[in-house]
Amino acid sequence: MRKKSIQKMAFVDPYGKNVKHVKKFIYKIIDELLKKVSNAEKFPPLPKKIKNFDKFNLNDLPISESQILKQIKIIITNSMNASNPYYLGHMDSLPTTMSIVGDIICSTINNNMLSKETAPILIEIERKVTKNLANKFNLGQDSGGIMLSGGSLSNIQAIALARNRILGSFEKGLMGLKRKPYIFASKESHTSIQKAAMVLGLGTNSVVPIQTNKDGMIQISNLDKSIREKINNNGFPFCIVATAGTTITGSVDDLNEVSKIAHKYRLWMHTDAVYGGALIFSHKFKNKLNGIENSDSISFNPQKWLYITKTCSVLLLKNKKYLYSDFFTPLPYVKKNKDEYHEGEITLQGSRYPDILKLWLSLQHLGNFSYSEIIEDTIKYTHLLKKKLLEINNIKIACEPQMNIICFRYETRNKNQEENDLINLNFQKFLFNKHNIFFSIVKYNSVKWLRAVLLNPFFNLRHIKKICTSISEFTKENKTLKSIKFND
Repeated sequence: MRKKSIQKMAFVDPYGKNVKHVKKFIYKIIDELLKKVSNAEKFPPLPKKIKNFDKFNLNDLPISESQILKQIKIIITNSMNASNPYYLGHMDSLPTTMSIVGDIICSTINNNMLSKETAPILIEIERKVTKNLANKFNLGQDSGGIMLSGGSLSNIQAIALARNRILGSFEKGLMGLKRKPYIFASKESHTSIQKAAMVLGLGTNSVVPIQTNKDGMIQISNLDKSIREKINNNGFPFCIVATAGTTITGSVDDLNEVSKIAHKYRLWMHTDAVYGGALIFSHKFKNKLNGIENSDSISFNPQKWLYITKTCSVLLLKNKKYLYSDFFTPLPYVKKNKDEYHEGEITLQGSRYPDILKLWLSLQHLGNFSYSEIIEDTIKYTHLLKKKLLEINNIKIACEPQMNIICFRYETRNKNQEENDLINLNFQKFLFNKHNIFFSIVKYNSVKWLRAVLLNPFFNLRHIKKICTSISEFTKENKTLKSIKFND
C-alpha cells in the first residue's frame, strides 16, 4: 500500500497505528448524531428545505477529515428526524439502541451472510432466531426462515416459492403452462405483490385485486367468487396473499377465513405481515393474527414495529424444506459438508448484510415483555387520538383503526370531493409548516386523507394535545380536549 497517496485514516490500520485518530473522529460523529436524536423535538420532523446540496459532487482528489465532518453535519441536519414524536407520516421510527450498536458491529466486522465461511457465528444466530420466530407464529415443527433486505424482497421470494412449488416452474419456467396463473390479493395489498408478479414473469395483470369491506379487510365472498371465475375461465389460481396490516389503514384480513379458501382450492397462502406481524409479541392483541399459523409463508419486518434499524425483514415458511427443493441454487465457490446448505443458495440475495445481529441484540435487550408493553401503548394512544379527533367538528376518519394507524380528514358538506381534497392538502401543509407536525397524505377509497402512524414509543398525551389544538386552530374549532387530563 502506497501510504503517501492514501489518506492515513482511509482504513483502520490492522496493526493499530491510527486507532487514536479513528476513535477521535468516530466520537465526533457520535456526538453530532446524539446532539440531534437526544433533542429530537427541537428539530423538525423533516427539513423544510435541503441546503448546501451543491457540495456533494464526487472528487478526484481526497479531502480532509474535517471537510468530511462538515458534510456529515449537513447530512444529519437535512435528514428525516424519526426520533421526533411528531414524525407520524410513515412506518419509520427511532431505532432501538441495541440495533444501532448492532449496525456499528456489523459494519466494522463486515461479515457476509452468504455462508459459514463468511459469517460463521452470525449464520448460526440467524438460523436459531428465524426458527424461534416461526415457532412464535405457530408454523409447526418443520418451519424455519431466512432474512432478506426489506419486505418487498421477502414478498417476492415467497411468491417465487409458491410459483415454483404449485406451478412446477423451478426448471422449466412458465412457457409450458396451458392456463394463465393468478394471484389473489386485497386491493389494499402492498405494491410489492405486483412487483413480484412482474419480475417473476407472471405479469402484473396476474394479480387479481379483491374488494375490501368498510374496515379495509378483504371480502371473503368476493375472494371465493373471483377464484371460481378464474377456474371456470381456464385460469390457474395458485396463491392467495393475505395482509396483516395494510400500508394505508393498518387493516388485518380475516386470516382464518382466508386460510379456509386457500385450503378449499389448494392454493399457497402467503401472509404479508410486514407491518402487523409485530402483534405476535403483544399478549393483548396477538389474537388479531389468529389464522396466521395456517400460512405457507409469512413476511415480517422487524424494522418497523420492533424498531430495528433498516433494513431487517424475515421470510418464514411452514415447511423450510421448500427452500431446498424449490429455490436451491448451488454455490460452486464455497466449501460445505454433505447435506449442508448455505444461506446464499436458498435466498434471493447472494451477499447479505448481517441484519440478524441488530434483531437478536434488541430481542435480548428488550425481551417479549417490553415489546408487548410498547406495542400495546401505541395502540392505546391511537384510540385516544381517534376519540379526540372525532370531537373536532368536520373531522372524519377513514375506518376504525385496528392497530396504531389512523387516517383522518377535514371535510365540509358544502364542498365537493375535489375541493375537500385540496383543503386537506393545505391542512397537511399547515400542520407541518406552522406546528412541525408531519402526517403523510394517502389516497383511500378515492379521496385524500392525512395518515398518522403512532410508532414512536415516546408519543404520549402531550403530543395528542398539541395535535388536536393545532387541528382546532386550522378548523377554528376550540372546544376539544376538555375531558382529558394531560399527564402520563
